[in-house]
Amino acid sequence: MEEEEENPPLAVQIDQSTKPYSNDARPTNDDVSVGVTVITGYLGAGKSTLVNYILNSQHGKRIAVILNEFGEEIGVERAMINEGDGGALVEEWVELDNGCICCTVKHSLVQALEQLVQRKERLDHILLETTGLANPAPLASVLWLDDQLESAVKLDSIITVVDAKNLRFQLNEQRSSSSFPEAYSQIAFADVVILNKVDLVSPEGSGGSLDELEKEIHNINALASIIPTVRCQVDLSEILDCRAYDATHITRLEALLDESNAISTQNLHDRRVRTLCISHEGEVDLDKVRIWLEEILWDKKYDMDVYRCKGVLSVQNCNQLHTLQAVKEIYDIVPARDWKERETRMNKIVFIGHNLDENILADSFRDFATC
Repeated sequence: MEEEEENPPLAVQIDQSTKPYSNDARPTNDDVSVGVTVITGYLGAGKSTLVNYILNSQHGKRIAVILNEFGEEIGVERAMINEGDGGALVEEWVELDNGCICCTVKHSLVQALEQLVQRKERLDHILLETTGLANPAPLASVLWLDDQLESAVKLDSIITVVDAKNLRFQLNEQRSSSSFPEAYSQIAFADVVILNKVDLVSPEGSGGSLDELEKEIHNINALASIIPTVRCQVDLSEILDCRAYDATHITRLEALLDESNAISTQNLHDRRVRTLCISHEGEVDLDKVRIWLEEILWDKKYDMDVYRCKGVLSVQNCNQLHTLQAVKEIYDIVPARDWKERETRMNKIVFIGHNLDENILADSFRDFATC
């Protein structure tokens, strides 16, 4: 076990002989939003190992790492409040020799992000390690569609680090729990799952093998990509600039939905956290889709708890394919591109959540939202 890996990241000296990042190589367009990646996971899974790996690597990028130290006792709402110039925003800044920046935040995350993007040296990316928050959903919602931040930063993706050796135990422990299942929710909200410590698990064979673990993860969240790692050593191109919440990044979403055409996991009566997909040819009434979706997300009309939702819609009297994304109660439907000639106009929606009922979702969508 790697007990020491959850220590806070340290500013370790970098070899001075390595060529620093060139200012000329950085983008100069100040209008481009800086991507924010949220890192979550169980204590001991390797979140800080991942952060340390990024901070100490010569990757040629200026990456800011925010170690958020506001916990559940303070609450996300408190953390998001802009407290004015008098508030203590950033506890400590540490600049590393590879151009990265590390800081801890105890109060207003929004203000800390504003401070970061206003720095003279343009950042390429921001990582946010959610030390005190088990559930990333409220944080993701604010970063995704927060008016205060405007276009200065954008939510790029949610990364969940899981411990390959202990994941099965953690899932089994919470399988029968009536409370909000932390291990399940962290996987359910993830765009990328880093399956860490794979060197401690057999590659195949027994029920605790890597193949079985990956199946278990995909049963919970079929949309997430899984990256097996040892000590979180990962190619940064696989976890940065994912554009998971970018409505214009339609190619990625369409590929996910194609893969998810038959992903309804387990059986129809399974009430655990899982993924399912509904589809319907033809066109939909956009206003009715919004009402239908709000009844599910806001009113919990069918007693389902939807964590994430992604989809494409064929809207009535419109030549543009629309994308749908939702995180808990927050959702967005926007036009993405024109429908291609001879392309089948199809509605596909993937749900990730608890107590999902595929028949109810498919039937209610067909009966209420379609034309």
